[in-house]
Amino acid sequence: MALAVFPPEVADKLREFTSADLVVGIPTYNNAATIRHVAHAVVAGLAESFAQTRSIIVLSDGGSQDETRLLFEETARDGPPTLLVPHPVPAVQTLGTRDRGILGYDNAFRAIFEIAGRVQAKACVVIDGNLRSATPEWVSLLAKPILDRSFDLVAPLYRRHKYDGSLTNSMVYPMNRALYGKRMRYQNGGGYGFSDKLVSSYLAKDVWGGQIAVWGLDNWVITMAIAEGYEVCQAYLGPKDQDVKGPAVDLSLMLSQTVGSVFSLMEAYQPVWESRNGSSPVPTFGTPYDVGTEPVTVNVARMVKAFKQGLRDLLPLWEIILGEETIAQVLPFGILDVEEFRFPIEVWVQVIYDFALSYHEKVVHREHLLRALTPLYLGRTASFIMETKDSDSEEVERMIERLCREYEAQKPSLTERWRSTE
Repeated sequence: MALAVFPPEVADKLREFTSADLVVGIPTYNNAATIRHVAHAVVAGLAESFAQTRSIIVLSDGGSQDETRLLFEETARDGPPTLLVPHPVPAVQTLGTRDRGILGYDNAFRAIFEIAGRVQAKACVVIDGNLRSATPEWVSLLAKPILDRSFDLVAPLYRRHKYDGSLTNSMVYPMNRALYGKRMRYQNGGGYGFSDKLVSSYLAKDVWGGQIAVWGLDNWVITMAIAEGYEVCQAYLGPKDQDVKGPAVDLSLMLSQTVGSVFSLMEAYQPVWESRNGSSPVPTFGTPYDVGTEPVTVNVARMVKAFKQGLRDLLPLWEIILGEETIAQVLPFGILDVEEFRFPIEVWVQVIYDFALSYHEKVVHREHLLRALTPLYLGRTASFIMETKDSDSEEVERMIERLCREYEAQKPSLTERWRSTE
């Protein structure tokens, strides 16, 4: 993969930095409302924990039209050296990353990684510029496991409402845990720590600008590190409160991008996950604590209605994608009322594994296949909400753990069926 070509003014300033131990990158796009807070947290965190460490702060900006850059420069001027790096944002990406409030998220990461590589930084921390919840402690939590304990990846752990991150909790986390054997929670970015070895490995991959990097960057950076044997850990960062811009992303689009990245990486790392059984915890730093979380509005009746509509409209397609046993178990859900609606975890895992196999076998166009999962996902989410409406956070965690163990229990069947298609 060719190195990025920086604008002359960036290249000239970059020559001033012969080396650094720590690079902190902040991806931004029109984040005037939050960049002061994030920049202050980064500057304060470096002063508190890394005063004797050679550090650089990099603002990787996707073409902000507001005062993001100016406010960053004003806030960070009393801290370590800073570098402002504009990165290109292809038009095709502008819709898909609106939910982050950051356009060209993969380009932002690549620019930060390349600068970290050029100054031979031992650690690289990335903290999103749209966060209202970033604190100075984040810098230490994300960098110290890299610098002091030789970890390669620090992924974030957040305190979330029990219905927030339902796709991650129902599919991304438990499936990747079953596949690759590590209990990493995959909580969708916001803050990461990377070693120099891992940064070099990312830059060497021929994925930048492709679908995995554009639509599934968070999934990729974690999965690649685990699958390729790097030392990984997690850090409790508290709540995640971000400034979301733009219209809401279409659920089917978001789901197809996220699930598609998981399935694509399954193909890339087939020899790895076929040989792994069970799962083990990863080291976790920081202190878990209860914090106030924003309530999440849910409409179970609408979800059940969407599932039933999908059953009517997509049944012929589901019959192609799902195995006979799976579809026979799904069909009766269509006659259940909202209060009695349940989608058992055993059936849900069968559904996901059937979709993974059909994706691999290309039984239908992959985009159609991925979008056809949406009503089934809404049905399982509705069931989860009904099952946990009176549950506290500890009970919800136990339910997620049972789901994870079900993914692991059914994995041998997935592996056997996958091999039979080769």
